[in-house]
Formats: sequence, C-alpha cells, structure tokens
Amino acid sequence: MAETKNVYILRDVSADKVRTGKAEIELRNGDIVAIGTKADGVYTLTAPTADTKRFGIVYNADVVTEAGKYRGLSDDPRDVVFKAGTVVNFYIPKQEDEVAITVAEGFDTKTSKVLVPTVGKTGYTAKVSAAATDHLVYEITHESFVSIGNERVSTIEAVCTLA
Repeated sequence: MAETKNVYILRDVSADKVRTGKAEIELRNGDIVAIGTKADGVYTLTAPTADTKRFGIVYNADVVTEAGKYRGLSDDPRDVVFKAGTVVNFYIPKQEDEVAITVAEGFDTKTSKVLVPTVGKTGYTAKVSAAATDHLVYEITHESFVSIGNERVSTIEAVCTLA
C-alpha cells in the first residue's frame, strides 16, 4: 500500500502517545494507519477506511534484521520501508501537531488547503476543504523543502486541526 516514497518530518509534535503495531501491508514513515485491536501488546494496523476514527502515524527507526543487517538502511530516508508483518512504532496525532511531508495524492499548489487520509491506502490526499466525514485533517500552511544529499525536495507543511 505504501507505494510512494515519502519523507515525513516531525516539525513540532507532542507524540506523547507512542504505541507499537504490526500491519500485513508494507509501511513507510509518515504512513497513516487505522488502529485496530491489541494482542500481546501489539496493535493491528490497517489502511484507513471511510469509517476509521482511530488513526496512527508510523514513525520508526530502521529495524535490525538477521546477521546484523538493517532493513531500509540508506542515506535517503525515502528508501526506508517496513515490510508486511514488521513491528513498527506509531504515534497518535494531536491537534496542533506540525509536520512536513513530500507526497500527497492530488496536491495542487493553488487549490489544496487540507490533507486527509487516503481511503484504502496509507497516504495523504490533498483537498480544497475538509468534509464532515474527515476524522483526521491537516491544514496546509505553506510549501518548503528539505535537502536530501544534494537534492532539494519539496515539502508540504501542515498543522493537525482535527483528530
């Protein structure tokens, strides 16, 4: 599900509720997930649906695998991938959390005002305005960039206004 290579940056986030979860889909940092049931201390994570009301945002360091090798080790944070079944950390977003991301489906610099979870995927959809049925909304504040190596990568800066 996490088909795009996204960079996700915590600008000013409380992240006081960090949990552990596992999904049967591939995840990347910044992916929005629906929080399911908890078993043995680990939550079940899935792609959000239209009915999702409990969201988490994946934010996890590389995970050590067998023989001391790391999954996703790279100079480029867009290459970090957590394969299906990998246990990851996620945090529960709160109002006023400020983040930056590099990828949002349908983003248009002139018309996009908010980011909401993409139904059936783990990404973000840019829209002109939030709907009453959107249970997680990030208001776009401005555009900026991050440097990755010698590349300048555009970012969408946003503040959580509804969670």
